[in-house]
Amino acid sequence: MDEPLRLIIKNSFDAIPPANTAVTQWLEKRQVSGPASYLASLALEELVTNCIKYGYDDQRDHDIEINLSIATGQMTLTVSDDGHEFNPLKVQAPDTDLPLEARPIGGLGIHLLRQLADQMTYERRDGYNHVTVSKRLPIV
Repeated sequence: MDEPLRLIIKNSFDAIPPANTAVTQWLEKRQVSGPASYLASLALEELVTNCIKYGYDDQRDHDIEINLSIATGQMTLTVSDDGHEFNPLKVQAPDTDLPLEARPIGGLGIHLLRQLADQMTYERRDGYNHVTVSKRLPIV
């Protein structure tokens, strides 16, 4: 098993681009395929953005933990935060048959994550949200 990547970032939008760069570089060094790399980037962006926007009632700094690993032909990314309980698996899928102007804002990112991931899980444990997305990697 390869050494996992562990990042701790603050609940700030400014923290997302450097974290995304670190994830992308880590995956490139391991020659991870485009679809899995795209999923990791999207998951980080979507899950951390939702946490920052909706997870906290205060203006204090909070730590968001990102763990990325590759084992047994699978990439796994977990985002953990101490924000309000939020299970993205319970978010209703958007009606993509509606015309764009009739669709409510939001919900497409989580929907896309659920579509692209081979597996997505949520757990609330000890006051923390843990969202994990996994993608099988092609055999090289």
